[in-house]
Amino acid sequence: MKFTIITPNYNGAEYIEECVKSVARQKVDFEHIIIDGGSTDLSLEILKKYPHLKVISEKDDGMYDAINKGIAFSQGDVISYINCDDRYPDGSLSKVLTAFNNDNADYVYGDCRFIDYFENEIYVYRVPPIFSNLLKKITVVPWAQPSVFYRRKVFDEIGCFNIKYLYGSDYHFMKRVILSKLNGVRVNKVLSEFMLREGSLGNRYLLDMMSEGVQIKKDLGILDKPILDFFYNSYRKIYNFHTFINRSKII
Repeated sequence: MKFTIITPNYNGAEYIEECVKSVARQKVDFEHIIIDGGSTDLSLEILKKYPHLKVISEKDDGMYDAINKGIAFSQGDVISYINCDDRYPDGSLSKVLTAFNNDNADYVYGDCRFIDYFENEIYVYRVPPIFSNLLKKITVVPWAQPSVFYRRKVFDEIGCFNIKYLYGSDYHFMKRVILSKLNGVRVNKVLSEFMLREGSLGNRYLLDMMSEGVQIKKDLGILDKPILDFFYNSYRKIYNFHTFINRSKII
């Protein structure tokens, strides 16, 4: 089974090399596709150091357009994307491979380690077990984006990312997956590392992301369930008591 890892990049020279190294250390069959939006920093010079990479550098219509290009160019059986400032811990893709081989999974998801700019651990978010019927009813997506991996058939059935959403297309895509008949399998291991930093899209455009989230739920016909979401969020906080007691930052 071959993995396709897609990394959208635009002027991410400060972070991209460690991302590339983290993928290269995985002991699985993989291709790593970098979709660069025409960077003007040293990104392309850094990427030239790694001949195994497949690099496309041209202007695009944003991050999700870049990811869609990577999907179209991909040859792997399992597809995921990781941003230039995120990483895979050693051995994480082997754990994903085992889950795909041992379970009837269309997609696999797991825990995520949140790190700071210096790549020190802030906390680990553990995805709590959840029944599939309840997963379809809550409005939140309970896992972190870099820690989910899809068989190619998922994109064949669901389609790619909708580029009309500038900040929340991954939420839109994952909710479509959840609402489908596709089978997801949880891995109780850390599968990715997500960098929390001030300049990230999530911090700069938080209000826009929230606004898009409201529109996405409307577009998908998802009704708000504040009581159910409240109880689920309380449940995942209890499940992650190690985080919520010791850290001030939560998701």
